[in-house]
Amino acid sequence: MIGVEALAYFAARLFTCGIWVSAGLHGAMHFKETAQGMAQRGIPASRLALAIVLAMEAVGMVLLLANVYVWAVCLAWGAFLIPASYIYHRKWVTPQGTFDMMQYVLFWKNVSMFGGLIALILLDPSRPAWLLRG
Repeated sequence: MIGVEALAYFAARLFTCGIWVSAGLHGAMHFKETAQGMAQRGIPASRLALAIVLAMEAVGMVLLLANVYVWAVCLAWGAFLIPASYIYHRKWVTPQGTFDMMQYVLFWKNVSMFGGLIALILLDPSRPAWLLRG
């Protein structure tokens, strides 16, 4: 890629990191509370799980910005989004029987992020031949 294409590809990688930066900073700054919330949702070893998620976010952001293994980062983040969306945002109806628009929007935000990750995989010239080719 040259010129505007390379700049657009960098911008796409940079903007994709935004949600992971904000979520990672919040999780790190409120580690205890975040781990407790994870435990309440049934995630085992929530402190260890949170540490792994924070590492995945930080390492992934560095790799994405450096344009190294973009396809692998996107696969890992995509694999993370599937259970996270189910665990955190699947309940669109409150216990009172009303529609929870916030959870609905957050679920579809994750679906949109997944779409962006697929696009980054497709744009990564270093992706392996077996991945989304043909």
